[in-house]
Amino acid sequence: MSAKVDLHVHTKFSDRSAEWLLRRFDFPASCSEPEDVYKLLKKRGMRFVTFTDYNRIDGCLEVAHHGDTFISEKVTTFFPGDRCVIQLLVWGITEEDHKQILELRHNLFDLQKFIAERGIAHCVAHPLYAVNQALTCEHIEKLVLLFKHFEGINGTRDGLLSETARWIFSHLTADKISELSEKHGIAPTHAEPWEKILVGGSDDHGGIFPGSTYTECDAADSVEQFLDALRAGRCRPAGAQGTPIALSHSLYNTIWEFLKSKFKTTQGPTLQLMEKGFSRFMEGKNPTEFNLGDKIGFITQGILSGKIFEMAKPGNMSLWAELSKSIDDADLKRTIARATEGIEEPERRAFVMSNMLANQMAYRFFEKFLREINSGNFMESIQSISAMVPVLLMLGPYLYAFQSQSPDRAWLDALCQKLGGDTPDFLRNTKRAWVTDTIEDVNGVSTTIRRMTAAAAESGADITLLTCLSHPVEEGVKTKNFQPIGEFELPEYELQKLSFPPVLEIVDYIQRERFTEVIISTPGPMGLAALLAAKMLRLRTTTIYHTDFPQYVRILTDDTFLESLTWNFMQWFYGQCDIVFLNSEFYRKCWAERGI
Repeated sequence: MSAKVDLHVHTKFSDRSAEWLLRRFDFPASCSEPEDVYKLLKKRGMRFVTFTDYNRIDGCLEVAHHGDTFISEKVTTFFPGDRCVIQLLVWGITEEDHKQILELRHNLFDLQKFIAERGIAHCVAHPLYAVNQALTCEHIEKLVLLFKHFEGINGTRDGLLSETARWIFSHLTADKISELSEKHGIAPTHAEPWEKILVGGSDDHGGIFPGSTYTECDAADSVEQFLDALRAGRCRPAGAQGTPIALSHSLYNTIWEFLKSKFKTTQGPTLQLMEKGFSRFMEGKNPTEFNLGDKIGFITQGILSGKIFEMAKPGNMSLWAELSKSIDDADLKRTIARATEGIEEPERRAFVMSNMLANQMAYRFFEKFLREINSGNFMESIQSISAMVPVLLMLGPYLYAFQSQSPDRAWLDALCQKLGGDTPDFLRNTKRAWVTDTIEDVNGVSTTIRRMTAAAAESGADITLLTCLSHPVEEGVKTKNFQPIGEFELPEYELQKLSFPPVLEIVDYIQRERFTEVIISTPGPMGLAALLAAKMLRLRTTTIYHTDFPQYVRILTDDTFLESLTWNFMQWFYGQCDIVFLNSEFYRKCWAERGI
């Protein structure tokens, strides 16, 4: 019978995270209980079960009493004298193998020789993911010579990495292997080194997605038969590729489980309420929506623990009043229901809810900022903006996941050129997003955008116009309009209204649609959101300098200080872009004099 096995899963024994965000705050890589993960993997159809914790096998030993498990681990290793982290998955090992692997893991050549001599099934994990940002093309070339098995689908890392890896391994030739062997002075360690064997694993850390990605063999009735098929290459990767949203969901769960374990002695309605709300959030449900039984349970727990009386203390009255208000807020429930309607994946529903709530909070702070600016209260306006820090912290796992998981497309292209001799279609710069704050107004910017996007569409270019308008207009080209969180007038220029865009929603859209270039026409809120997205996702950024904003500010305010601030902002904004288009030689010289 065929057998499915998730060959890349973590438990609580992965106690040191490879993610910088978690290490910075001493969070482990995973808090998942081995027995819980085992049960979930079996429920999701895995024939055999193993765990690949960082340099540890304790999780495997905890479930060894089941007859369908085997011992594995994820080994952190290095080339001699090299700081680049390489991670190998080794499967079906013994406790003695584990001890020797730990002794040899600081020299990749010694480690490879040992596992090859012992006939241990193994592969290079997420081969194109730079664990510590030190991975180079030369490292990949050496790995190609040393190993035959590679992870072809990773359920946590960005899908573009897996797609590129599969393309590269399918385009290797005998001549290329000979060239690499001569270049690095390394003889291939296996027969037909241009033919690679690919496997799959979820790389789950949060206990949410184990079994979502796996390796399948056609015939394996025992662990030994499965490992034999794995070594011989009678297997194939299958399942879901990674996304930033999935990684964020895992991060949230890991952080929550860690914090809960730290405060496990805390009892009472507060913890129970938070736990219930978080559980609903992870399921993609409204975290403020509880039935009558839940609410009675919170009160009962508070009475039994004696904590109910703390609710009556003056310092806690406002907290519980707000919690109660949130639980029964009908408008909030309706808003969340509309925003998540038709979305099936729990992680995406949770993302939509988080983004929606954070947007509303951020806009309230921004409105206060504008009021203080208009009143001339500069210091108070800075305080208003600083109040947004908690909102950013709340969205931290999402921001981190988008930024850390985004592949360097230029590097992937160079890698494909060196190893495969070509650029695959999915890496070519052919899909562009053109972003603007204004399109419905009658001005030079709108006219330019209308004419150029229409011409681009007629020539067959794949271009999408990104706007943020309360009432979008039909432009005759492919358009994506983001519903604004709110609208505001520019100080000293009340005739011009701008929209406050849903920033993270824009980042997510550009990532999911796999745009290869972002074109920005205006340095307003939409332009800033697009610039942030391009930087986080490592995309080529082109901008067009349509309007002399410093001159406008000087005319409107007659204030040299504000003009200077505008120059500084414009210089920073356009300085972040890869290409700046200007409409005259005069402005080219002006910007060149300012270092652009």
